[in-house]
Amino acid sequence: MQPTHPTVFGQTTTDGSVHSLSRAHRREVGAGALAMLPFVVGYVPFGLLVGVAIARSTDWFAAWTGTITVYGGSAQLALLQLLAGGAAAWTAAGAAVLINARLLVYSLALLPTFASARLPVRLAAAAFVIEPTWVVALQRAESPGTVSERRWHYAGATVVLTFGWLLVVTGGLALGQLSTPSLSVIGPLCLVAIVTPHLRLPGGIAAVIAAGAATLLGVAMTLPSGVIPLLAMAAAVVAGLGATRKGTRA
Repeated sequence: MQPTHPTVFGQTTTDGSVHSLSRAHRREVGAGALAMLPFVVGYVPFGLLVGVAIARSTDWFAAWTGTITVYGGSAQLALLQLLAGGAAAWTAAGAAVLINARLLVYSLALLPTFASARLPVRLAAAAFVIEPTWVVALQRAESPGTVSERRWHYAGATVVLTFGWLLVVTGGLALGQLSTPSLSVIGPLCLVAIVTPHLRLPGGIAAVIAAGAATLLGVAMTLPSGVIPLLAMAAAVVAGLGATRKGTRA
C-alpha cells in the first residue's frame, strides 16, 4: 500500500499522483486568477474612492491597514466617513460590522467546498469571503472537479483580488495626497461601477431608485456624511426585497 501525503487543502495523494495533482492545482490557481480579473477592473473606481478617503483621514497609515483587516470596501468607507464626521469609535465600528454581516450568508454558501477542510484552511478561506470571491467560488462549484481543485481555484481568485484591491486603494491614497481636479470624477465613476450591475438583478432598479432618493433626502436634511450611505443602503435593501417579493408573487 502506497503512503499518502497531505496537501495544503487537506486532501491526500499517493506518491505516484502528487505531481499530476500539483499541475492540476496550478491550472486551477491560474483559472481562478483569470476569473477574478474582471472583478478587479470593475472595482477600480471604488478602490480609488476608498484610497482618497484614506488620504483625507487623520491617520492615513492606520486607515490603510484597514484595507486588509476590514476586507470590505463598503464597510471600510463607512467606517472612515463616520470617524471623519465625528462619530464615536464604537459607533463607526458597529456600522462596519453591520455592513459586513452579509458575509455570513456568503460563508454558508461555501460550506460544501470548505466544510471538510482543516481548521487553518477554513479560517484562511473565511478571511477573504467577499462578493467577488463568493461569485467565483459558486461559478467553479457548478463545473466538474474535485473539492481540492475548487479550493485551489478559490485561492487563485483570492490572491488576485487581494493584491489588486491593495494596489488600487494605494493608488487612490497617492491620488488623494494631490490637489487635482481629477478627484472630482472618482465619485461619479464609482457610482456607475456600483450601480450598473445591480440594474440587472431582481429588484435592482427599485433598490437603485430608493438609494438615490434616500441620498437626496439625507443631503436635504443635512445629515452627517457618514450616515447618508447607511440610510441609502437601508432604503435599497427594503425596496429591493419588496420589489423581489412582489415579482415572485406575480
